[in-house]
Amino acid sequence: MFKIRIGITQKIKKNIKYNETLDCLDTNWAKLLVSLEILPIPLPLIPVSSLNDIWKELKLDGVILSGGNTIAEYADNLDKIENISKERDKFEMAILAKAISTKTPVLGVCRGLQVINLFYKGKLKKIRGHAGTKHRLIIENSKNNYQIPSEVNSFHNFGIPRKYLGEDLISLAYDLEDNIEAFYHPKDSILGIMWHPERELPIIESDVNLIKKHFKI
Repeated sequence: MFKIRIGITQKIKKNIKYNETLDCLDTNWAKLLVSLEILPIPLPLIPVSSLNDIWKELKLDGVILSGGNTIAEYADNLDKIENISKERDKFEMAILAKAISTKTPVLGVCRGLQVINLFYKGKLKKIRGHAGTKHRLIIENSKNNYQIPSEVNSFHNFGIPRKYLGEDLISLAYDLEDNIEAFYHPKDSILGIMWHPERELPIIESDVNLIKKHFKI
């Protein structure tokens, strides 16, 4: 039934009332990936020191860095403390490094794209009016054969102005405000998209093709 195994990171939700820290993942991710014959493996927030051991056990064919949580380095007094997790930031940077060293394909979605950009020494900028909207894309560097949609959903509060794109990352699309919406790394099997394919019902064909191409299904 399943052709490949993909590990997917999870949003961290802090329940202050009960002193709990929870791993959370939108069930739409499982529905999307299973429909593509991908077995989704939710990755728990574990100590980075244990990453090598769990990596060997899981035998992943790819990784998705999912959305949710403000990156701590860019948080301000408008961000709720329960939406920030330095532990997740550190964990995902370690996963990204491990994936690159083992030549494992990585897809970054929204926050995941932002994490990748920071990993490659890029920067972010806080933006307004993007959460809960749809907007058009300007597509570039189309010779790579990635099928980028002309219009996408938007649920982010941080953008990447083109001048802040990380080292060696190549832009695939940007919005009308000149913020990067998709990029790839030509050597490291890295793809980042700012929109959420799991939130589109029915599933958009171009998103399906993008995921299949990247993970070589």
